[in-house]
Amino acid sequence: MNKKNWTLTPLYLIFAVLMFGMSFISVRYNPYLSLAEFCVSGFALALVIVMNIRFSYYIKRIVKHSVRRTEKIDHSYLENFKFPVVVVGTHDDVVWCNSSFVINLCKGREPYGNKVNHFLGNRRLSDFLGDKPVKIKIGEKFYRVYGNVAKEATLLYYIDDTYYKNIEIEFNSRKGSVAIVVFDNAEDFDTDSDGETQSEFLMAFEKCIQKWASDYNAMYSKLSQTRYILVFEERAIKKITEDKFKILEEIRNIKFEGKYATASIGIGRGKESLRESEFSARKALDMALGRGGDQAAIAVNDDYEFYGGVSGGVEKHSKVRTRTFANNIKTEIKLADNVIIMGHNYSDFDCIGAAIGLYSTISKSFDKEAYIACNIQTSNAKILIDKAQKSGYSDVIIPPEEALKKIKSNTLLIIVDTHISTFIESVEIYEKCKKVIIIDHHRKMVDFIKDALIFFHEPTASSACEMVSELISYMGDTYLSSFEAGALLSGIMLDTKNFIMKTGSRTFEAAAYLKQKGADTVKVKRMFSGGVDDYKNKSEIISNAEVWNSYAIAVQDKVVPNIRVVASQAADELMGIEDVKASFVIFRIDEETTGISARSYGKTNVQIIMEKLGGGGHLSMAACQLKKINVKEAEELLLSTIKKLKQEGKIR
Repeated sequence: MNKKNWTLTPLYLIFAVLMFGMSFISVRYNPYLSLAEFCVSGFALALVIVMNIRFSYYIKRIVKHSVRRTEKIDHSYLENFKFPVVVVGTHDDVVWCNSSFVINLCKGREPYGNKVNHFLGNRRLSDFLGDKPVKIKIGEKFYRVYGNVAKEATLLYYIDDTYYKNIEIEFNSRKGSVAIVVFDNAEDFDTDSDGETQSEFLMAFEKCIQKWASDYNAMYSKLSQTRYILVFEERAIKKITEDKFKILEEIRNIKFEGKYATASIGIGRGKESLRESEFSARKALDMALGRGGDQAAIAVNDDYEFYGGVSGGVEKHSKVRTRTFANNIKTEIKLADNVIIMGHNYSDFDCIGAAIGLYSTISKSFDKEAYIACNIQTSNAKILIDKAQKSGYSDVIIPPEEALKKIKSNTLLIIVDTHISTFIESVEIYEKCKKVIIIDHHRKMVDFIKDALIFFHEPTASSACEMVSELISYMGDTYLSSFEAGALLSGIMLDTKNFIMKTGSRTFEAAAYLKQKGADTVKVKRMFSGGVDDYKNKSEIISNAEVWNSYAIAVQDKVVPNIRVVASQAADELMGIEDVKASFVIFRIDEETTGISARSYGKTNVQIIMEKLGGGGHLSMAACQLKKINVKEAEELLLSTIKKLKQEGKIR
């Protein structure tokens, strides 16, 4: 019975008494009115009596069945239970409870007639009818609740679990989490012959780490000159994440002659042992370094959380690592029967240029059979492919389905310009080849290809073509033609926006090397020339752009030819607007797919934004594709993602 029905009983009783009084008074003035009032009074009194009888019967029936369900124990025994007990009626209302329930869960107020939902901890009553107890929190207390079903009622028994729950919380908060910290760019401060400057900055860096450990009561140990390990309690990690890893900003304040220090941090969290946490911390550190450094990565189960990453990464000046990878790749090429080179879907100049450069060395210097798997119809580098085919590559650049037929038992697959299996030109080729080598410069994503034989990943490189140019200089470049050198240069020019974005000293070294090999900069520049229609479409996109909160956003809602290239060029030009921190061009790829091209000058990390939408890229250049969503919905999703990331402090 609902509380709303029986709580009106006192009102009906008062109404009946008043009507009786009025009927006696009305006898003197109007006998008929007095009779009518007397009848209404009698009806109200009868209604009160019937409702009380029904409610009393309802309570007795429910409690009776409840008692019978509890093995026919005496009703008073329920009252004497030391833990709260409540009987729930057929309308999910409280029909009876013991005094312990009133004191502990109702703060002394009787709950009769109230819905039991107030005492279920945001769960449904049906959740409590299983064999196992349900754990809930009400106020500051934790309970294990058991349910017992009677014929016309449900009994709930509340076992106070607060003491043990607090012990569990305290235990979990004291669990150890391992952090490994690396001084990313220590070599940049080695400015004098005796290393005095570097020593000063190593001491300053170490002082920051020691203070960080002290502030959060962590165990601290130095592993090497530039590497440290710390063990935090779980409660400290929560505080550190709430503070958005202020340590990264403190380390960036270590500056000298325009250079500033950066650190990468990997944290293993939530593991059963410190050994497991340390292993997770190493994996997290690899992920942080793979995304350009200057950030923290936390490994939680099989996922990662990222903090920081506001700088463009630290360029590595030493080429020892590249030479080592070149020797390893050279060995694998010699052992292979043949080689398939493949890039990402919707390939661009960087992807095709890198593939052409590798093909030149593999086929000429090692005399190995090699092919470039590429879907020419969907490529964004058709101009380069056309020139390649005129230069003797007509039997080299082949469709993926034809490349599948070329695969042998000992075929080596080299994937360039991507490290994500869902982005590659052909998943079938990847799955069929047993040996895989990755060469990529994009910041590392969580779902990277994990079974690669060699994973040559350099997030500070401007392009895949820059990486390949360095590799082939060690592997063998005797037969590199001027066209092939130009193809490599075109990839560098595309990804650096003509040496403006993400350009380091090694980028210019690679360009100079390719120029020396015969690359014609004029011919390369002409490959980026578009038609009149492309120019008009780009102008239309730019003219429709709006600036929101220092972000330039443009929308193209119709399918136009060469839209991917046009959209990326429009995004580049939108960065020329004053005070714009990032630009986004939302465009329709086909009837079911919407794309977003994003750019920035580094102050806003567009990679993080695009990753949230299922894409990726670099800090200053990224993109994504959204399936079964129109451009309007994509715009709303983009704006909500930006707002959320700004609130979390992950972008500026």
